[in-house]
Amino acid sequence: MSDASFAARPRSVPRFPELALAVAAIAVFTLWPPVHALDLRLEAYFFDRAASAWLVPPDGRDALFWLFYRGPKVALAVASAASLLWLLRCGLTRRWRSFETRLLLALSVLGVTALLAGLLKRWTGISCPVQETIFAGPYAHVAIPDRLFGIIPFNEHFRCWPAGHAAAGFGLLGLRLLAPGGVSPSWRHLAPGLAGGWALGIYQMARGQHYLSHTIVTMALAFLLSSLAIMILDRLEDRG
Repeated sequence: MSDASFAARPRSVPRFPELALAVAAIAVFTLWPPVHALDLRLEAYFFDRAASAWLVPPDGRDALFWLFYRGPKVALAVASAASLLWLLRCGLTRRWRSFETRLLLALSVLGVTALLAGLLKRWTGISCPVQETIFAGPYAHVAIPDRLFGIIPFNEHFRCWPAGHAAAGFGLLGLRLLAPGGVSPSWRHLAPGLAGGWALGIYQMARGQHYLSHTIVTMALAFLLSSLAIMILDRLEDRG
């Protein structure tokens, strides 16, 4: 698709309702008490209490590990590095186009989603299912309200909220910036991020690394960041 076709596209719809919905989703799946009960109920399907074993062994290094854990990280790192090098070459050898701006913002969504999820995991001190006594682990369950209200002290071993691994997949929601004008992106622009994020997120749930709400919060963060990126793109293209 030519750069002219990007420039000729209609202006995107207002993003504030989408931003509000993403923020509301984060708040609900972080603080609403019934979500905690749902998390525990769903996570129990991945745990065999009789054998005290997870559906996918947490320490396993088999084909599933490479398909849903190590492999995607390596592939995204290589693809991102190659894309950045290509953008650098474009910036040095010819006039910068609208497509390059969109791609740079899409890569920024991918990187910032992963960075923000990683920082929150480090700062919040929330336990993983595999660490909790309810799933044969050594520690008591720690949820976000426990930390917000200072009920339980910070434990550096608890780094499980939100879902950091799924951020690599949901970060691909930045591909929305390549949709026509950022307006109502088709499923081909949403599918990589949603499919990748949920595939990686469910794999981590099956290993006892995250609850459902952890993954939903990461998805909402990616939607929030991609919406902000589209707003930035609109400003840049208006000035151009």
